Amino acid sequence: MTVSKSNVAVLADGPIRIGSGGGFWGDRPLAPLDLLKSDDLDYLMIDYLAELTLSIMTKQKRRDPSSGWATDLELWLAAGGIDALRKKSVKLVTNAGGANPESCARMVLEQANKIGWHDCKVAVISGDDILPRLDYLLENGEELTHFESGETISDNGAEMMSANAYLGAGPIGSALEIGADIIITGRVADASLVVGCMLHSAGWAYNAFQLGLTRESPIADWAPEHITNPLDILAQWTVAGHLIECGAQVCGGNYSNWAEVPNLATLTLPIAEIYVDGVVKITRGQGGGGMVKRGIVAEQLIYEIGDPAAYITPDVVVDMRNITIEDESEDVVLVTGAIGKPEPESLKVSAAVEGGWFAASSLLVSGPDALARATACDAALRGRLSALEELEIYTEFIGGGVTLPENIRQQMSPTLNPPEVLLRWAVTSPNRQDITDFSREVAPLVLTGPAGVGGYGARPKPRRQLEFWPSLISRNCIEPLVRVELLTHLRITQESERFHFIRKRTRGILSRLQDELDEREWTRPIVKKLGLEKDDPASEVTNLHEEEVGS
Repeated sequence: MTVSKSNVAVLADGPIRIGSGGGFWGDRPLAPLDLLKSDDLDYLMIDYLAELTLSIMTKQKRRDPSSGWATDLELWLAAGGIDALRKKSVKLVTNAGGANPESCARMVLEQANKIGWHDCKVAVISGDDILPRLDYLLENGEELTHFESGETISDNGAEMMSANAYLGAGPIGSALEIGADIIITGRVADASLVVGCMLHSAGWAYNAFQLGLTRESPIADWAPEHITNPLDILAQWTVAGHLIECGAQVCGGNYSNWAEVPNLATLTLPIAEIYVDGVVKITRGQGGGGMVKRGIVAEQLIYEIGDPAAYITPDVVVDMRNITIEDESEDVVLVTGAIGKPEPESLKVSAAVEGGWFAASSLLVSGPDALARATACDAALRGRLSALEELEIYTEFIGGGVTLPENIRQQMSPTLNPPEVLLRWAVTSPNRQDITDFSREVAPLVLTGPAGVGGYGARPKPRRQLEFWPSLISRNCIEPLVRVELLTHLRITQESERFHFIRKRTRGILSRLQDELDEREWTRPIVKKLGLEKDDPASEVTNLHEEEVGS
């Protein structure tokens, strides 16, 4: 295997610049391209995954075996992003692969092929999906106990729809060492996307190869001999990843003192300037709005942090209590003082189970006493559905203070008299027919409820409910599965192009069929009939390297 130590000497005199292209699937789709064009970067990382995103992607993949990844990636790559990556020699690292990193990688190679980038190397990191091995894991002592309820998945008995372990930074560092230009992963921890870049740039990944360490071995063991505080450096790199993982949020988006933020319309994306010794500086892209200052960075630092003494990631446990945040200059914030503790013995698993059926609908109530009439409308609906004992009805009165804390809402209730209220329902039941009965009772309220009710949309269709199931799994159950596969050379023929056209047309057909039928026993034969479960003939991919951890 050929590895490189290309950036180590350069880093002695300066930082590595890692930009963030966004904070979730659905964030501004072309923003990564703007950042690439305006700034000089060494790496671009994009975190597309949230807790339930993989469940949605898994459902999409079941309908269409070529889907199940963040399609926003294709939008900005096709709009000029792939050419910008090549011309500016920027490495892209992203978990856009979701439930189907292999298919996402083929899309990336297609985009590279279109601009003549025939030597583009795309690494696929997989092994996070434990669903195919679920029965084996359960038989061998893994219980996947729910964080909050304490219930095991076996005791629950529901069908698990997706189950993905959070991988760490090691596979990313390995992929960069073997020459990847673009890295597509499944469920990798958000901050680990940045740590993986630093493992390569600081020479740790190169050292790990020299020592013969596995990709999921303790990352602190990857540090060169002259590093006396590897855990603290890892902690700082992790903090850098945590600060920029949510995209523009650390540049003034979602900031409590929002009125201070200049020009939200052109809010720029953040850049982490990271030194090999662990010093971290947060800045932002050029030419747009927003700002980076101490208060904003401090808010982002405590975002999603349960215990500041133990922010747990696959690579290191971070103690944030001694972190110092300082304004170094305009739009440059210095972050120091994170303390690292050894990596956890277990990895987090983000899973979802099938949980019955649900639907949502709404009505608009306007005019005098809108809140009182909306309340009467809700009471009428509940009365008409009272015989459905397993139907759970959740009601919101938007405009009537539903988003306010209970004590404030009670204080305002004597004077609260909004001129209109959006009445919104969400219903759940283990029985599909209950949801259908609910959907048939919403529209009649326009004529059989209080006066002034309208704004009704389409009759909602019953949909399968997914319940989030967070749990832990032993690290040694995952390590042998992690795979880094380096792909290059995509050959597209006229026949394969026609296949892609047909496949895109059938995606919409399958989606509509799924909405109508929504039963797996119907859908899967349809998928088979269309030939979408067969190997995709659209591309021929040459595997340069394919290695198993521990092999």
